[in-house]
Amino acid sequence: MISNRPLRIVILDFVPETNRGDAALQVGMINLINKYFDRSKISVVCAIGANQTEKLIGEYDHSSKMPVVLTGGLKPTFFPLGKTSRSILLVELLNVLGFITSLFPLVLSALKMPPSLIKAILPGEFRKSFSMIYDADLVIWNRRNFRSRKFRLLEIYRILYTIYHPMLTILLDKPMAHVGTSLWKLKSPLAKRALKVVLKHCFFISCREESSHSEAIKLLPDVDKERLRLLPDLSFVVFDKLDEIIKHRRTFSKADLPVEIGITLVDWASDGQDGRTIYKNAITESIKYFVRNGSQVTIVPQVTKKWENFMRILDEIYSDLSPDETKNVNLVEGEPTVNKLLEIYSQLDFLIATRLHSSIFALAVQTPVVAVAYDAGGKWGILDGMGYKDYIIPYSEITASGLIDKVSTVWKNKDEILEVVHKRVAKNTREVDLNVSLIAKYFETDFRDRD
Repeated sequence: MISNRPLRIVILDFVPETNRGDAALQVGMINLINKYFDRSKISVVCAIGANQTEKLIGEYDHSSKMPVVLTGGLKPTFFPLGKTSRSILLVELLNVLGFITSLFPLVLSALKMPPSLIKAILPGEFRKSFSMIYDADLVIWNRRNFRSRKFRLLEIYRILYTIYHPMLTILLDKPMAHVGTSLWKLKSPLAKRALKVVLKHCFFISCREESSHSEAIKLLPDVDKERLRLLPDLSFVVFDKLDEIIKHRRTFSKADLPVEIGITLVDWASDGQDGRTIYKNAITESIKYFVRNGSQVTIVPQVTKKWENFMRILDEIYSDLSPDETKNVNLVEGEPTVNKLLEIYSQLDFLIATRLHSSIFALAVQTPVVAVAYDAGGKWGILDGMGYKDYIIPYSEITASGLIDKVSTVWKNKDEILEVVHKRVAKNTREVDLNVSLIAKYFETDFRDRD
């Protein structure tokens, strides 16, 4: 029986931690599992495919240092990792082909083929990933953003791609919980139906903001609401030592405008080149304005994934600046860790944040923010829950004058704004444990005596 041995827990779909927001979430997940599941053995089946296993440590430089076993996923992937260089279009095409080949073990499992036979057919690293899920006592699905898409066919593909490992979990009859979801309003009935099938199998689900919670309730009207909860984002787990960082944070400038301004950039063209151009021009003109008025600007690399590289748009911004203006714009080198980013943000007067978790990190260390929502919807509601709803600008609607005015307003009222934020951060930090403590509670009542 399970109760007589250490629990085998598998986390599905950790994404690369070169996005430091994801690193914080995933470290938070591991910490909470260790806290609420004593003596458990934790394994992670990653979103990066088992064919790229040799690159895992470089892409998972936070969780790989923790007491977990990392393995690649059952879907072959072809992301540009390490020294590899591929165009985004080629990556997408190869990943589609990899997904098609990965349907093989899914179909065999659906046909009730013996797992030993499926494992015998799979190549070595893929066999290891399959075995982890097959041997699991509990599976925790960690996938976050279920975005709507312009084209229904693309939306269907993205949802099917995303639910692959959970579908295998269902076919192998494993208990599964889903933590920290952000759910956009999906356009495709088929995509909704597919996602609903998986979510209905989960004995517990947490959503990280109100709009997603509302969408989940609409999608799953018959689910027990005690098991479909609105809870804080898992990144709040890593904010347990904020007081020490805040104690040493930069003293705010007395000037009419912030002196030390940070910016996190996104090179986002999913909504078309026009939106990207509007964003780039607004950021460029704002930098010029702030520099002319005595500010220093620091570009902070919150995300360093090759396939989400911001250097091209930064080069375009630099090319529009004069040599004197460029002297006052600095780039933080390397790939700062989560803790280092918290320190960096604490030494700024202000952050213009196009990355969601750069907003959350900065606000957590009491640095005022204006957020630019590059993929408006779903996840940005986390900032609403921090009292920051009025300080978010949609990516495609941004203007230099609007951004400058918003920065000036927040700067002028920062004391009142940050007082509200501080209380919300403290509340979220207290309540974030419920994401996993409730899984432990319901697993104990539903599955602990399972053979």
